[in-house]
Amino acid sequence: MFKPSSFAPAALIAALVAAPGFAQEKQGSQPKAPLRYQDWFKDTALRIELDHIGTRGFEKFALKRLVEEPIWPGARVHLVDPTGYGKYRFQVFDKAGKELIYSRGYCTLFGEWLTTREAASGMVRSMPEPLRMPMPRAPVTLEIAVRDDKTGDFQPIQSLDIDPTAYNVHRHAPAWEVEALHGEGLPVDRTVDIVIVPDGYTRAEEQKMLADARRFAAVLLGHAPFDRHKEEIAVRLVKAFSEESGPDEPRKGLFRDTAVHTTFDTFGSPRYLTTYDMEALRHTSAAAPYDTIIVMVNTNRYGGGGIYNWYSIFPSDSEYDEYVLLHEFGHGFGALGDEYFASATGYDEDAFYVTGVEPWEPNLTIKKTREEIKWGHLIAADTPIPTPDEPEFDDAVGLFEGGGYKAKGIYRPTRDSKMFHKGMLPFGPVNEAAIERVIHYLVGKEVAR
Repeated sequence: MFKPSSFAPAALIAALVAAPGFAQEKQGSQPKAPLRYQDWFKDTALRIELDHIGTRGFEKFALKRLVEEPIWPGARVHLVDPTGYGKYRFQVFDKAGKELIYSRGYCTLFGEWLTTREAASGMVRSMPEPLRMPMPRAPVTLEIAVRDDKTGDFQPIQSLDIDPTAYNVHRHAPAWEVEALHGEGLPVDRTVDIVIVPDGYTRAEEQKMLADARRFAAVLLGHAPFDRHKEEIAVRLVKAFSEESGPDEPRKGLFRDTAVHTTFDTFGSPRYLTTYDMEALRHTSAAAPYDTIIVMVNTNRYGGGGIYNWYSIFPSDSEYDEYVLLHEFGHGFGALGDEYFASATGYDEDAFYVTGVEPWEPNLTIKKTREEIKWGHLIAADTPIPTPDEPEFDDAVGLFEGGGYKAKGIYRPTRDSKMFHKGMLPFGPVNEAAIERVIHYLVGKEVAR
């Protein structure tokens, strides 16, 4: 167990965020000169609603419709994603001049499904996948890429021409009431805007919804590293009501009429709580400015799910609800991988993390020298590599074997952390630094490459 008082001082985190050794791979073609937001984009947002179709070894996208959202609260300084995080990436090119004007990395539930045995069997499935960006002033070309299984490098899948000036761009905004929980009045372009979307709360449960949202907002803002950035974070609740209470529980034969259709038993894993209905979730979320989505599910059953730049889902009344919120937000916002290896999942672990391929997540590695390890510059000279799983290294940054659902061959930065073990442990310095890189990216601060 960590000793939080001595484990992750703010100065150490700040040094790690700025350190060149923490940088990820260079992303795509960089623009020739700094991009000015107003030259290319309006103040609204564009949601590109796609269907992701395919099976293991084949992926395709179908364009369904374009939707204009009322406001773009996201990055306006770093238009080209500097983090390198995500299994997928979309890049946006000005159609007239072919200049790269925006990009973002992300992960999806479909991408996870591709690592299941069902996908390996040849089953073809489709899932809705909205992508979101600032509203372009002129037609653009959207290029979607995925990491190659053998190299980890991005490889293009498909290119789509997008005309934001078309007459059939939808402009219907959701009418749900929004409750400000923290940071109201902060400038959205310099703030991490978090939206909490409730699921499985009926109108009769409105007061419980509000109380739950306030409690969990306080939990998030009270935990490092978010507690150090309270003046750069806004949290809002969309008061979206469901017709029935609770999520789907298919193994029990329970299917409920809810706002964004959350469900347990995803990919056959009893505790994996997700939603497939990204169109409903993004439409509901658009009632408020948002950079990242938290789905608060009205249930006392243990479970959750977090997918980078997609969503973070947790239960409201589980014994471990506060832990699950933070752990899943580590995935959904901070791009962190799971550091545990003893729990079963619905994935084919060898497909999720291919042997010999460096994980893209900032807290996992297959490298074993200080020069190659992402956090190697933080490992003390007298700390052995690999690092023994012994109590004397509880407070150390090192190279501990086991992570990414595998006991061998993948390494994590600390002996224990919130991404490894149930409970209110700290994230640890490497994980906090990864989260802070995303914060800096969204609020327009310098991000080390």
